Formats: sequence, C-alpha cells, structure tokens
Amino acid sequence: MYQRMYIDIVFMTNFLMDYMLLRLVGKFLHLDGKRRRCVISAAFGSFVSCLLVCVPFKIIFPATVLIHGGCAFFMASFAFRLKKGGLLVKTILALYFTAFVVGGIYQALETERTMTVKIFLLFLAGIYGTLYTLGCVTETFRFGRRNIFPVTLKYQGKLQQTYGFYDTGNLLMDPVKKQPVSIIKQELLGSLISKEQVKKLMDIKDKPEELENTGSVSLQPHFLSCHTADGKKGLLLAVILDELLIQTPERVVHVGKPVLAITSEPSALGEEYEILLNSRLLN
Repeated sequence: MYQRMYIDIVFMTNFLMDYMLLRLVGKFLHLDGKRRRCVISAAFGSFVSCLLVCVPFKIIFPATVLIHGGCAFFMASFAFRLKKGGLLVKTILALYFTAFVVGGIYQALETERTMTVKIFLLFLAGIYGTLYTLGCVTETFRFGRRNIFPVTLKYQGKLQQTYGFYDTGNLLMDPVKKQPVSIIKQELLGSLISKEQVKKLMDIKDKPEELENTGSVSLQPHFLSCHTADGKKGLLLAVILDELLIQTPERVVHVGKPVLAITSEPSALGEEYEILLNSRLLN
C-alpha cells in the first residue's frame, strides 16, 4: 500500500513543530535561546526528518535512535549554546517529553482526518499559548511572591544557572563602576572559574598587595567597603563577570558586566540560593 507525501509539507510541518518545542523548552528551563539559533536548529531537525522519510530502505531501530539522539543533541546545544553537562541532558529530555505530549495530540487529530492547514496552525498556536501561559503562571506562583528568581551567570562562554534572592536590604554600590553589587557565594564562582583561581582570590583578602598576581585580570578583582547589619565596617572582594540574567515573571533582566561581591559566609536562606540580588537591579 502506497501513500502520497509532499516533502515540502513534511519539512514545514516538522520545522514549525521543532521551533515551537525549542521555544517552549527554552522558556521552561530559562535558557538563553535566540530566535535565529532556534530557527536554524528547527530547520536542521526538519531536514533530518525529511532525509529519513526519503531513505529508500528501512533503517534498523538502533540506527534510528542514534540519528534522532544526535539530531536532538545538535538542536539543543546549538539553539541554547550548551556544550555538555547535566543542563544539556535535561534540555534534550525536555525536548523529547514535550515532543511526545504534543505529538500525541497531533497524531490524534491527524487520525480523525480533520487536519488541514488552518487547523494545524490553530493547533500550534493553541498548544504554544497554553503551555507558555502555564509556564508563566507556574513561575509567578513559585518565585514572584517569595522574591526568588532563576538566575544565569555568563563568563567567557560558560553558563551557570542557580536561584537568587531579591534582597531589598542590599543597597551596596560599586563607587568606581557606579553599579549595584550583588552578593555571590564563592562555591558558585568556582563553577565558572577554576577552584584554584577562587582560592587565590580569597587569599588576597589578607594580602591585598598580591591582587595583581592572581592570574584573574579579566575578572577585574577589587575591594569594596561595606557595613554589616550590626554596623561594623568591612571589605568585600568583588569581581566582574560578562553577564547576569534574572528571569522574573514579567521579563528577563539583562545586566552587562555585573559586579558581584564574593562571600564565604553561610546564607540564612539556605544552600539553594547562592546569590543575593541587589535591590536596584529590578527597578
């Protein structure tokens, strides 16, 4: 039994589905996926799907798994600039799970022979709008009232995600950069640079004259004067990263060249929140 297929329809169907899935997964996982990179990734995934359809012979199951897995790996890594690690695996699994849910609904409509171009476009818009709204509502409920937001740090091509507490009492300013200063745990900084560099940075608190010998010139390490809650004066070592992204329920706040003061003191908020965001950042 033969079935007529139009390769251009196959390509556009897969392209629109893949693009929607990438945007949704990026929203759910708070990934920095640019539209252009998502378009290229979706086009690649659609191209691979068309190739599989056009192959004149049956591909064995293990080979199919490898092809689809490699395709998902490229799409996730290119769209969101992920290189390796748990976040990339999490993104790939999220893509497969979302594709499974959306694909099941699509197959049900197609089986009933009610799928037209108009219905397909309405289907995409409805699925995207529903899942996007659900994600926004979930974020608002989880983070908005508690002043806790997903945070992404960028430094020399490396990304690190965590949660930050919007500290309304943190009014620390960098007198030279004229920028608000957030507080970061040294363990979190160690995920962006080597632990050896972090150790050298923390050691110079006792020997400020060795500031230039740490090998971390690009971090622009410097000291900030501060007052603790009990009124005591002190010094905090601060560094400058490439970018800080704060995901609020309404928007993503981009902070270029953020100033972050390093602390080794335990946080009253617990281990989950590794950044105390400055109160001026979201204003």
